[in-house]
Amino acid sequence: MPATPKKIFQILNQTIEALFSVPSPELALRLYLECAEAANDCDLEPVAYDFFTQAFVLYEEEVADSKAQVTAIHLIIGTLQRMNVFGVENRDTLTHKATGYSAKLLKKPDQCRAVYACSHLFWVDDQDGVKDGERVLLCLKRALRIANAAQQMASVTRGSSGPVTLFVEILNKYLYFFEKGNPQITSAAIQGLVELIKTEMQSDSTNVSPAPDAFFSSTLRYIQFQKQKGGVMGEKYAPIKV
Repeated sequence: MPATPKKIFQILNQTIEALFSVPSPELALRLYLECAEAANDCDLEPVAYDFFTQAFVLYEEEVADSKAQVTAIHLIIGTLQRMNVFGVENRDTLTHKATGYSAKLLKKPDQCRAVYACSHLFWVDDQDGVKDGERVLLCLKRALRIANAAQQMASVTRGSSGPVTLFVEILNKYLYFFEKGNPQITSAAIQGLVELIKTEMQSDSTNVSPAPDAFFSSTLRYIQFQKQKGGVMGEKYAPIKV
């Protein structure tokens, strides 16, 4: 009897389940995602969806360590980004789950980074169907709110607002989607974010950490470079003042 892809995936599923007795949930989760990607390449949507569901169940029930959760959620987001086998409904269910888990991570900076990583699930360059500018913007705004909360918590606990790194990271995501032609990401929104970061850095001049300062400076230099480039990109960037 010939070995069909479905048969092979059934055997792989049984092999991964055997890891539960070890137990090795992080490895099992990674393998489920690798199998989902392989099923994607074989154009087997139900199999790929099933492997993703198993990975999510494993994440909810077995991955308890907060650092392991951060690694797992970024693996899930990265794998989901590369999937093109899912129809709208299945993709929506999985992306909704991934964004939900991201916002529930223990530490605010981890939440923020996972939530803005989810923005890429709604704008995939090599896929005709997935370009949802509205949901990209929702992810980035949510990440900004979390970054703001992290900043306020740092202010209460340390007496300073803490580094503005998260804001600069989000600014870079705004620039990425701005260049990709997402109509929801406007030059005015980018300008507002640049001003917000400048204000945050000035209000905390006692605690200027060199890393975010350098990161922000290089981002501003990049904007300036794009402005001077001329052509379509130069025109896009022209209204932004740095």
